[in-house]
Amino acid sequence: MYLKALEIYGFKSFANKVKMPLKPGITCIVGPNGCGKSNVVDALKWCIGEMSWKSLRMPSMMDVIFAGTTKRQQLNMGEVSMTFDNDSRKLPLDFSEVTVTRKIYRSEESEYFINKVQCRLRDIREMFLDTGIGTDGYAIIDQGEVETVLSATAEQRRELFEEAAGVSKYKAKREEAGRKLEKVETDLNRLGDSMILLDEQIKKLDKEAARARLQAKYKEELTGSEVALLLKEGDAFAARSAEAAARLEPVKKELSEIAVAITGLEGEIAALNLTLTQKVEEQRVLKEAVTNVKIDKNQAEGKIVGGQEMLAEIARNRAQLETSERRNAEQLAAIEPRMAELRARLSSDEGGLPALQAECDAAAAALAEVSSQMQVTDSAVDKLAAEMNAAYTREMEISSKIAVTGSNIGHFNDAKAGLEKDIADINGAAAYIGARIEELRARSAALTGELNSEKEKGAAAEAQAAALSSRLEEIDSRQAKLREDKAWDESRLEAILAQGEHDSYWVGINGVLNSGVAGVKGTLRHLLSIRKEDRMAVDEALGRFLDSIVCENEAAAQEAIGYLRHIGKGRCRFLILDKAPAPGAQAEGWTAPGAQRVLEKISCEPQYLPLVTALLAGVYAAGGSVHGPFWVTGGVDEIVSNEPYWEEADDLKAQIAKFEEENAALETEKVSLLPQLDGARAASAAAGARAAALNVDFHKNETEVSGAEDDLRVKRESLALSQSELEKAEAGIRQAEAEFAALLEDKTAANAATESRRAEQAALGEKKDALHQDYAHKKEELGARRANLENYRATLEALKSELARAEGDLAAITEERSHFEGRREEYAAREARYNEEISSFRGRLAELMHDLAEKEIIDRAMEDELNEMRGTLARLGANLRDNRDVAQENERSRYQIETELATIAARAEETARRMAEEFNITPAEARERYAGIETDHERVQFLRRRIVEMGNVNMTAPEEYEALTQRYNFMNSQVEDLNRAKADLRSAINKINDTTRENFKLTFDKVRGYFKELYSLLFNGGEADLVLTMPDNLLETGVEILAHPPGKKLVSISQLSGGEKALTALALLFSFFRVNPSPFCVMDEADAPLDEANVERFVRLIKEFSATTQFIVITHNKRTMEAADTLYGVTMEELGVSKLVSVDLKRAAHMVTSEEPVGV
Repeated sequence: MYLKALEIYGFKSFANKVKMPLKPGITCIVGPNGCGKSNVVDALKWCIGEMSWKSLRMPSMMDVIFAGTTKRQQLNMGEVSMTFDNDSRKLPLDFSEVTVTRKIYRSEESEYFINKVQCRLRDIREMFLDTGIGTDGYAIIDQGEVETVLSATAEQRRELFEEAAGVSKYKAKREEAGRKLEKVETDLNRLGDSMILLDEQIKKLDKEAARARLQAKYKEELTGSEVALLLKEGDAFAARSAEAAARLEPVKKELSEIAVAITGLEGEIAALNLTLTQKVEEQRVLKEAVTNVKIDKNQAEGKIVGGQEMLAEIARNRAQLETSERRNAEQLAAIEPRMAELRARLSSDEGGLPALQAECDAAAAALAEVSSQMQVTDSAVDKLAAEMNAAYTREMEISSKIAVTGSNIGHFNDAKAGLEKDIADINGAAAYIGARIEELRARSAALTGELNSEKEKGAAAEAQAAALSSRLEEIDSRQAKLREDKAWDESRLEAILAQGEHDSYWVGINGVLNSGVAGVKGTLRHLLSIRKEDRMAVDEALGRFLDSIVCENEAAAQEAIGYLRHIGKGRCRFLILDKAPAPGAQAEGWTAPGAQRVLEKISCEPQYLPLVTALLAGVYAAGGSVHGPFWVTGGVDEIVSNEPYWEEADDLKAQIAKFEEENAALETEKVSLLPQLDGARAASAAAGARAAALNVDFHKNETEVSGAEDDLRVKRESLALSQSELEKAEAGIRQAEAEFAALLEDKTAANAATESRRAEQAALGEKKDALHQDYAHKKEELGARRANLENYRATLEALKSELARAEGDLAAITEERSHFEGRREEYAAREARYNEEISSFRGRLAELMHDLAEKEIIDRAMEDELNEMRGTLARLGANLRDNRDVAQENERSRYQIETELATIAARAEETARRMAEEFNITPAEARERYAGIETDHERVQFLRRRIVEMGNVNMTAPEEYEALTQRYNFMNSQVEDLNRAKADLRSAINKINDTTRENFKLTFDKVRGYFKELYSLLFNGGEADLVLTMPDNLLETGVEILAHPPGKKLVSISQLSGGEKALTALALLFSFFRVNPSPFCVMDEADAPLDEANVERFVRLIKEFSATTQFIVITHNKRTMEAADTLYGVTMEELGVSKLVSVDLKRAAHMVTSEEPVGV
């Protein structure tokens, strides 16, 4: 799998549609700063789902659309498409080619497509899971962010390992399962609360059925009466509708007659309009004909004037022809004598040419002889020079070997001294490393003790936090229960109070108590203190007096009654304190065993005692019964009342207050426990952080121990190697000194041979100089003779040329003379033709003038006819308007009658609608079922009052009971299903966790091994390691990086140089590619921090990995460009608009070797 093509349109600076074909291997993108190279990387990130506008280097997501330039308008859409080769089916789609497209509009709408099929962003992200491609993957490295993997936290770095391990999809599934589990828990709690409420509602619904049946009977009778009244109204509406229809019929008839008359007038007007249109068209055609005749007349006049002008031009041409004939005769008389003179001079000069040619040939032969002698001498000189050069070359080779050998002796001596110093340094370093190893081992032991201590502290803090969390959960559960009970009681209280609003005595009591009337003490119920177990006996003993209002005197009672009459609602029973009799002797009570006076069960203020004593005189309670002077009550202990608002309302208010008090106490305890929980969690987190830090320090120390041991081993190996090199250097010195002595002897012999050849070379040089001087003299003489010969020949050629020109002039004059007669004949013929044309056009002009006069007469007659037709059309239009006015008046009458009919129909329809909506019955069904019912409005009002007096009655109590029972059973089955789903989700999460742990640990071990190997390769030595921050918790552990560059002590990652950070980050990233190769990798100037040597290592690395991963590299480095298979250039020929240029470097190299032109 690899990225096959990238298409960009309207994204950032790419205003024009750009397609970038890509191939496996290495592709480089180059160009000047600011031309839009990094916009290619942003396009890739945006297409695969990047949603952070900051990551795209823009102030908002809308700004990724091309914003326009001074010469271009902004675009309304941005689009990026990525096409992948999917033959390997790495993407989970059954297509060999997959295209991902993302679009954004200025209306802030976005669209996503996979193979041109619209999809969600989530579908694209899930498709790229575990491929290394994605916004959180390691396939795209932004500009300046190559070392981000180092600056990230250990937990953030873990995400890269998860992507490489292929567990991102498991993580996503685990998070989704966790969300589902939370939802299941929420649903279970919600269903549990709902089932409790349903159970209580089911118990209470059964008590309301009896009242519902009674009210249903009243409602059925009310329905019949109201439907019968509606039927009577419908019959009245039908009679009124028939009367209006009778008045409408004459109006419609008159409207029909007027419509026929209007139609006739309209037809006559239409026919006249048609005739008028035809006449206008005929007039238009006639006027066009007049115009054409005028144009032809003007053209004929123009032709006559033009012919006369041409005759004048012919006369001028004849005069010019006569002048040319006279000039031709004069030229012919002058040219014949000149030709005779030229022929005589040419014949005389041709006789002296052979003598000059003979002198020139003799001088050339003498020069050839001297040249032959020079060639023999030059050959001898060249041969001697070649021998001298060979001898000199031999001398130089010997001197060079002497210098090299001397230099080798010096190098060997320097190497020997350096090796001796290295041996001494290695021995010292080995001793220091040994001491350092002992020190580090002691520190590891101390760190182990501290780590165990911090783990114990963390465990204790976690236990305390768990206990506090458990208590808080209990408080939350109790508060939820209190809120539920309070809500139920408040709902019950609201229902009771609403029911009380229909009781006139309840309304009256509350009105008086809230009126502020002086002397009103309150209800007797609220003035007495009664134990709960005695409440039933007191209620039965006092009866209605218990809810009577106690007043100081009769005036207060009368004032309260007046208030009730004033407000127009409510009624009260009053107990007057000053009218109560004084306590006297108690009547003898019942003789039943255990009988007790009810008065003894009550306590109150002294001022109310006479009144209570009078009310309870002779009333006793015994065995669950209450006995009065002449009455007794008894029965079951549980009482169900239809008027619970008298006694239950106060109990509910007290219970609500109690719930609020308990909830406040729990809230106070909760507030005090939360800081303790936060402290325990903070202590646990701090202990965990310290343990993680100590764990990292421990592993760093262990890594340093391992590094020190490796350094000691390397030092010992280096010592053995240095001693071996010292021995080789001493042997090299001895061999080089022997070679130096032999080379000195060879140099002396070569110098002697060179001196003997130098004397011979001097003699040959003198002879060569003499021959060269003689050659120069002979050559100068030959040049002079050749110049004389050439000058003589040039003179002859000039005479011949002049003679030829004279002969040509004679022929031209003769030819011109023969043309004069033909031109005279041509002028005569043209003059005759023009005279004939002028005569013809004058005849045509006379015809046109006659035709024009006839057409103008016809035009005036046609205009008079048109005016007459327009007058007739105006009269017909006036008649049509009068008929339309009459029709409009009749239309208004019809509209009024139809409006009346519509109103009657609407009211009848309203009556039918009321039947349908209020009673769900059609008029025909109503007439069939209720036509015989005799009723009136008084009966309907009576039934309505009875229904209202019954108050709110749950008419659907039986149906609700059945529905609630079914709902309860359904919820119970849902709870069972949710519990099974909960167990399944927990099982799935456990399986996902096991798989994640296994894959993460396996991938971490592989990446760790590759990281060590690549780090040593990139740094040419040194060591590095990866450490888990929580080895015992593979699901949440972070990953720390330890780095030890060669020649440096173990340092923190933050203390590394920019180049070292870049190389360390590249080592880790390429380790991921070894374990799980991404289909492609994009690097934006990742080689910027590297020097030339490290760039070379970087290039070798991407070449090695390009076999399994496609690389797209943005760079300014020429060495990186050389490694590319394809090179793309990004330019800005137009300011603000990026343009793409490509070169296939492999094809270009092949074409250069084949000597073919390379196309760019």
